[in-house]
Amino acid sequence: MFLVNDTIEQRQSKIRSFAHRNEPVIAILLAAADFEWTVRRAILALGKSPTKVIRHRFQQEKKGGLAAWKEYWKEEVKPRFGTDLASVVPDWEQLYTKSFPLRHKLIHGAQGIVGSNYAERTVETILAASWAVAKFAKDKGEPIYGHSIRRIKPRQ
Repeated sequence: MFLVNDTIEQRQSKIRSFAHRNEPVIAILLAAADFEWTVRRAILALGKSPTKVIRHRFQQEKKGGLAAWKEYWKEEVKPRFGTDLASVVPDWEQLYTKSFPLRHKLIHGAQGIVGSNYAERTVETILAASWAVAKFAKDKGEPIYGHSIRRIKPRQ
């Protein structure tokens, strides 16, 4: 669906296109997947450990969801920049208490439909979160789009 070489604008445009085609559930799920991809890439790019170590941890622990990404960020990124994930993401509370619980209900079949206005607000909340994380990484000199992220040595 998405490629590493896609820009954030291309990704977000594609996600919004599903909402405009009356497929709001797909738009929400894609936005959530994009957010998790964005946070994962930002942790790899900004983290203090070598990327191999971080990737191995992601694979071994097999944790996901906002609480897990917030914890990985706290351990890898916050020591370097003093900023936690909830401070980077605009409206973290909305994302945590409404947007991702809706994603969870949709992906696990507990809910099958969602109103278009609510879906649009949910998609925009998630996309704004992705944008903020990508901007944070770029502002710190570690853009997450368009290249492989690889670091062999740990950083301070």
